[in-house]
Amino acid sequence: MGLRAKYETLLGTSNKTERDLRESLRKLRKLILSDGLPELDIWKILLGVYRISISEYMSLVAKRESDVYDKIQNDTFRTLATDERFLEKVEEVTMIRVLNAFAWKAKEFPTSHLLSLRFSYVQGMNVLLAPIIYVMPSELDAFFAFTNFIQNNCPLYVQPSLEGAHCGLKLLDICLATLDPTLHQHLKSKGLSVQTFAMPLVLTFSACVQPLDEVLRLWDFLLAWGVHFNILCIVAQMIMMREDLLADESPGRRLRTFPALRARLCVEMVVHRLLPGIDESLFDQLVRHPYDPEVLFQLELK
Repeated sequence: MGLRAKYETLLGTSNKTERDLRESLRKLRKLILSDGLPELDIWKILLGVYRISISEYMSLVAKRESDVYDKIQNDTFRTLATDERFLEKVEEVTMIRVLNAFAWKAKEFPTSHLLSLRFSYVQGMNVLLAPIIYVMPSELDAFFAFTNFIQNNCPLYVQPSLEGAHCGLKLLDICLATLDPTLHQHLKSKGLSVQTFAMPLVLTFSACVQPLDEVLRLWDFLLAWGVHFNILCIVAQMIMMREDLLADESPGRRLRTFPALRARLCVEMVVHRLLPGIDESLFDQLVRHPYDPEVLFQLELK
């Protein structure tokens, strides 16, 4: 059976109970991990996009320029600016329209169940939109998928204070010290902390690295297994550079630009080598940090 047929069979399975649904999701995640994704709308399913509304999107577009329109325009022209395939497929005006519509939509987000979170456009959202808008079959799909991603997968990452991303940096430092104390100590001895080089990787869930094809494979994994795994993926990329970093008296130069992403190797290292070295308490913090402000509070008390 071909890969597409495997996915179509799995997605066409009738789930009569919650247990059946959990088992189907487990099989879907396992298939994504082992074989990757074909050109199907799996991301929409993983992001919970079961309803789209042309009229809703058009009404948001019709509102014209939001109060963050200038900020959006100042960022979009830089999005994956050296990737020719992305630039050929995705027009800047489309990104501006989707992000501006999101800014209007964000004003409607409920906040009572998520404390007092404030949603709007923040710097870096253009890079988060890039993989989504590249793979979605339409602008309409991209808008609703991006909206769900921001609201449900990483709400703390897009607060004005970037609380989730700063928490992710603290967890990255802890994970590196736990998994490779020698490398962690070497970087520390050179006056390097993860805050000096890793913020773009954390904030964009590694969407800022190249090449785009590998980023899409990595996001297959992150959307299926959880965006919190990005922290361990960054650790994996650093460990792949380990020998060069340990031999370099000025490793900061290497860390400013990570080498080309190898998503499959990165994911395999995370699942089979790094994850077993993370204790339950730390893993719980990793899982919750994109949406639970209590995690940062706990880390700051240490």
